[in-house]
Amino acid sequence: MNASIRREGSSRFGTDNQWGLFPSAAIGVDLNKYLQLSNVDLFKVRLGYGVTGAQPISGGLSQITYGLNDARTGTANPGFNANPDLKWEEKQELNLGVEFNTGRFGATLDIYNRDVVDFISLQAEPADSGLPAGFTWKNAGELNTKGVELSLNYDVINNDKTSYNTGLIMSTYKTVLADNNGQADQVIANLGAPGQNGTPVIKVAEGEAIGQIWGPRFSGEVDASGTPILVDINGDGEVISDQGNALADNGDFEVLGNGLPSLEVGWTNQITVGNWDINAFFRGAFGHSLVNNFRVFYEPRVGSQSSYNFGNSELARNDIKTAQFSSYYVEKADFVKLDNLAIGYTFDVPADYLNSIRISLAGQNLWTITNYTGIDPEPALQDFGNVSNGSQRTLFGNPLAPGIDRRYNYFSSTTFTLGVNINF
Repeated sequence: MNASIRREGSSRFGTDNQWGLFPSAAIGVDLNKYLQLSNVDLFKVRLGYGVTGAQPISGGLSQITYGLNDARTGTANPGFNANPDLKWEEKQELNLGVEFNTGRFGATLDIYNRDVVDFISLQAEPADSGLPAGFTWKNAGELNTKGVELSLNYDVINNDKTSYNTGLIMSTYKTVLADNNGQADQVIANLGAPGQNGTPVIKVAEGEAIGQIWGPRFSGEVDASGTPILVDINGDGEVISDQGNALADNGDFEVLGNGLPSLEVGWTNQITVGNWDINAFFRGAFGHSLVNNFRVFYEPRVGSQSSYNFGNSELARNDIKTAQFSSYYVEKADFVKLDNLAIGYTFDVPADYLNSIRISLAGQNLWTITNYTGIDPEPALQDFGNVSNGSQRTLFGNPLAPGIDRRYNYFSSTTFTLGVNINF
């Protein structure tokens, strides 16, 4: 059994909130010492609880900040309001684990419940607040994540000349906004200009899952003017699809997908044959969706954008001539990729001053299998805002708005590395 209490301090908080206490405790027992199961090397059960603290991603957020307005005159405008009550964000986690080993096979199962309390986020202030700036960094509420992780490992071959070890890691989780600090339900994350400034697409609601992509459903048909025909979801005979009414009782909106994956898988492979060694790591994520912002802006054949290069993915339709966000631009982004592959050969050198020479070739992000038509099917776990009319993306990502493939996202690069290791 282990137990500890850590005390940490940070000047990034207000004067009265700089210190925090973070206790932890764990207990474990190898049940096989009492059960004496045949051919079992380890059967351990453990239970742990711990609290860790997180600081703001930048200093000075408990004080009022200013942004330069005019470099010539030196004038500045308030950027964020002061918040002397800003305090530690805490992660409280309870974990139940089982470890099992028998011969060449090993497995680990972890079941956890994680509460992120007083999480730090940038909150908009009402227009009549009287504060100098429109935004304040606050401890905004509580997130709850429940998840399961399973790890399997097996020595397929193990002798003097050849070995092959393979492992499978699987995890699934769901995150819910347990407490929204009294704020009303809202739809956030505007897609941006041109034409989509009033198009927020991520629903944030207390008691509901994080990452809900929210919008109208495309019927698959287009009217004579080139406008997509949307579905009357609530069946009242009228289609209300204006994003300004996204949460109205008579609005025709629904969950179009979720930005967080429901299952993530990793597959490791380590092979040795004589002097050769191979390491390969495959990875996949399933169940998540992405708002394909490239398609939203560049696929509709809008007359005012005739000077633009129109997007032409396999889903593009020449009959859509109106920029209208809908389920048509939300895509499943399941993928499997070869993340890393390394091949090496070790030369035995018969010299007193030199033991061996190893030459290796490694590649990263070698190939991806996916039906997603955008640049990268990786989950977008937070949002850095739109980049409209030449503005820059925000420095601080919003974890309440996952699931948007922004237009400033870029291709993941494939890299190769040639290595030589000399052992004396």
